[in-house]
Amino acid sequence: MFFLHLMRRFRRLPPARRRLALEAAFWLLVARSAILLLRFSWIVHRLGPLHAHEASGSFSLAEQGVAREVAWAIERTVAIFPFRLVCLPRALAAWKMLDRRSLPWRIHFGAFRSRERKGLCTHAWVDACGVEVTGYPEAYRCTEIGYYAREMYEWRMVE
Repeated sequence: MFFLHLMRRFRRLPPARRRLALEAAFWLLVARSAILLLRFSWIVHRLGPLHAHEASGSFSLAEQGVAREVAWAIERTVAIFPFRLVCLPRALAAWKMLDRRSLPWRIHFGAFRSRERKGLCTHAWVDACGVEVTGYPEAYRCTEIGYYAREMYEWRMVE
């Protein structure tokens, strides 16, 4: 029953959003598989150097709109999987989708102290073009350790 409901909702989406949702599903599965099968150091090596300083830039409304669409696709697609997708696979899927569209992105890594879990918890979140893509609002609880970024994020300005 649940699957039929999802299929009906999926068919009602515009074709561009359907493609985006399918792409998000693909990258979420790839990210989860990579986390289960590969060492974390191998995965983050693909992201580039770790930064500890703040970067800034101005971005067009079109770029921000694409980043919002990626955020929509990740959040909507996560609900269809029969297993839980936490912050890291969401962040890695968003990274690939943003990178494929040549958008500047940042994957942040941080930690916070949790009373419920009685200890330190880690978190990953992504922003792109000034848009909160994944991992929010939990990111506001975190102390950032560092972030990986597409290099153009630090110097790219709107023409």
